[in-house]
Amino acid sequence: MAADGSGGTTRRQALKLCVAGAAAWGLPTLAAPPHDDGALDEALRLVHDAEPKCRRGLSTHAPMVAEALCALGLSDRAVAFVRGYGGPILDLPRPSTPIDRERWRSALGPRPGAASWEDALVRWGDWKAFLLDELAAARWQDVLDTWVARLAPALASAATHGVIRTSHAARALSRRDTPERRGELARGLAYWAAAYEELPARARAAAPAASYADALARVPLHFRIHGRRPSGNIVSGLHQAGLLPGFADVRDLAAAPTDASAALSALTATFAGVYLRHGTRHDAIAFVHAITGPSALRRLAPHIRPETALAAFPYAWQAAAGIYAAYARPDDPPAAAAEPRLSPSELARRAADNGDDHAIKLTEALLVEHAVRPDPAYLAAAQDAVVRL
Repeated sequence: MAADGSGGTTRRQALKLCVAGAAAWGLPTLAAPPHDDGALDEALRLVHDAEPKCRRGLSTHAPMVAEALCALGLSDRAVAFVRGYGGPILDLPRPSTPIDRERWRSALGPRPGAASWEDALVRWGDWKAFLLDELAAARWQDVLDTWVARLAPALASAATHGVIRTSHAARALSRRDTPERRGELARGLAYWAAAYEELPARARAAAPAASYADALARVPLHFRIHGRRPSGNIVSGLHQAGLLPGFADVRDLAAAPTDASAALSALTATFAGVYLRHGTRHDAIAFVHAITGPSALRRLAPHIRPETALAAFPYAWQAAAGIYAAYARPDDPPAAAAEPRLSPSELARRAADNGDDHAIKLTEALLVEHAVRPDPAYLAAAQDAVVRL
């Protein structure tokens, strides 16, 4: 029973669970929290209380950035960021038809031919209501594990925003269990479910590549085949990548890991290098998602079963490879040797001062990865992002 009698996890219990889970994934931990992130609850209330209106609609980054700022030790900036977050105010989908617990699969995915993204994800409101009920009735870790396992084959959905938003909420809950953070987890999972679309995949008998760099060399490129980048946004780009000859083989080009933490370090370091080669020249935001999408597993894994994390991993690789297939250009020259000049603390401050949502989220993800397994590519990519984005 929590101190408030709610039956939820107390802050001390949550911190102990967070430390234990983080240690299993090689994450840096502290004996006590480095800062008070209570401002996050106020930031989340601002977002949730405005519904069904929302800045940038379902594409909002405000709650994710607020959590990333708290993780960077800059919680004093979280509320100000949300209050100053710009963009059009859009109506979110409202609940209409309850999700049937036994037939939940029929409610997955967007509505074809819709006039807007919000109209396409018409079941978001239904999923939010369903998942709020699920989280009220069970441990949030159990709900998270169940739905990550079910939704992982569509990790690339909504250009990976569903899994990213879910992961920020899960990490926030691991620090403190509050109604606002449970509500945010419901919204992240609802986005993932309402946007559910799997990239094409077929099992392969051939031996996988020895490294992610070798696997990337076998990925078909839209630019090589069509002589141009895909049309439209990143979601559209992933659709077009999925149509490339041979793309269905991509998921199994890389070996299934036995150590998901080490494999995630190798994957994110590879794509930090991809960002430095390609994203510094064109399509920077797309290549940002090839890092922040897979790195969401770093936040999720301490709170789900090891087998769930391992089963999700091939889809994290597939999502990043799909972005590579859509936007990489074979004539981009190799990136110069990574020469980071700024410290992690300076990079965090500069990202926050920049104020761009992608700069903050990418920098936070890169700094976490660098803390797990240092690599100059992480810091070099962050150094570029805090200026470019």
